[in-house]
Amino acid sequence: MDVTGKWKRNDTNYKVMNDPIHGHIEIHPLCMKIIDTPEFQRLRYLKQLGAGYYVYPGASHNRFEHSIGVCHLAGEMVSRLKKQQPELDITEDDVLCVKIAGLCHDLGHGPFSHVFDGKFIPLVVPGSGWKHEEASIQMFEHLIEKNNIDLKGLDIDFIKKLITGLSDKDEDKDDKDKDKKKYLYEIVANKRNSVDVDKFDYFARDSYMLGIKNNFDHHRFMRFCRVIEDENDDLRICIRDKEAENLYEMFHTRKTLHSRAYQHAVTQAVESMIVDALVIADQCESFTIMGTNDKPLRLSECINDMVAYTKLDDTIFQRIMCSTEPDLQDARVLIDRIQKRQLYKCLGLIRRPHEEKKLKDHKKGEKEMLEEIAGDRLNSKFLRLSRVRYDYGMKQEDPVSHTRFYSKDEPNECLELCPEQGPQMLPRHFQLDMIRIFCTERDEETMQAAKSAFKEWCSDKQLKPENIRGGFRFQKVTKKEPKTQ
Repeated sequence: MDVTGKWKRNDTNYKVMNDPIHGHIEIHPLCMKIIDTPEFQRLRYLKQLGAGYYVYPGASHNRFEHSIGVCHLAGEMVSRLKKQQPELDITEDDVLCVKIAGLCHDLGHGPFSHVFDGKFIPLVVPGSGWKHEEASIQMFEHLIEKNNIDLKGLDIDFIKKLITGLSDKDEDKDDKDKDKKKYLYEIVANKRNSVDVDKFDYFARDSYMLGIKNNFDHHRFMRFCRVIEDENDDLRICIRDKEAENLYEMFHTRKTLHSRAYQHAVTQAVESMIVDALVIADQCESFTIMGTNDKPLRLSECINDMVAYTKLDDTIFQRIMCSTEPDLQDARVLIDRIQKRQLYKCLGLIRRPHEEKKLKDHKKGEKEMLEEIAGDRLNSKFLRLSRVRYDYGMKQEDPVSHTRFYSKDEPNECLELCPEQGPQMLPRHFQLDMIRIFCTERDEETMQAAKSAFKEWCSDKQLKPENIRGGFRFQKVTKKEPKTQ
């Protein structure tokens, strides 16, 4: 370290880690200080794919190694831009800020990853709008303060914005960002088109651990990245025109992982059971996590207290199982059922009804729909609903249309893909929006009542249960009429 407190590149405190995806990677000493804290080490106990581990035995990787991988790729990408385009004036501080943002972007994930912020919190704290990105910022601030980490004069607000990304709306609201190197916000969390190093790592890592082929080459993609002024006079990251097909492969990989793993029917069955167990635990007054000043907090209250949130991870299941509280008996039964593979049964998959799509309060809509399906045949408490959405990252839009390119002959001219001249085999639709219904009970009588109720409801709504596997729809073969002589 020099007299100004800045880290030198030849500092012997650099660490080398051997990652199964990226090989030997160097970790900046300041990043190591962050890694060696209880707040970051907590990520060792958060499964990257949550309930997906109960479907794919190989999916045992955690948020810990993913975060380090994102840190590495973020550094690789910004360093390449710095080397290839010295006119951008990217400083070593900029490089380090981007690395730290990549390292800390997932600090806010709760137990079983997206199950916590996507399903559990909206159920027990309706209308909160809380997301793990918000908790990542809070945990980052808490980590720095608690562990007395000196960021050597780095811009902390800049790092936080790099973690969350900067959308076009954010740019309009904050004129101060006009002087910032806004293209750097596209590296860790790209709000423009969802192309960022976070996805580069988890596509490669998840595919490797799941045993699913990944045709997207992120090394090649980063090799052809370049910062160019766009139609709005903003500098943004563009890619070589010949990489458009590689980009489509990336989004196709995303859709494949969602259809075959992230939103697999069994994965969603386990997720529903995990949520039910956590809801029971949240309602148990004696089952608490100690927060600031040793204040006991319920699970849902931990999102507002980083001391308590640091203690919250996937080991919550073991705590419930080891508890002798009578109020947790139903939660223990659910966890035992998961371990014995006595899972919720899927009744069917249907397209989302149009009237349900229009609802702003989807949780209320789900409850009403389940009550409507149950009718007089059974109690709606025996039914669960899970949303199934396969897309290319931007709902019904083609994300590549939001990407800018450049050509070999004109490397400083910003290009966009012509709408009528994309790849010859684009999907007809970029989003498939479905709903999957489960029955919580496995006894024959309840199952039959649930199947009959679901079938009758579909008939009344003129909805046909879909036979979809991996995003593809199947139907019975129609026999052809014999040819007449």
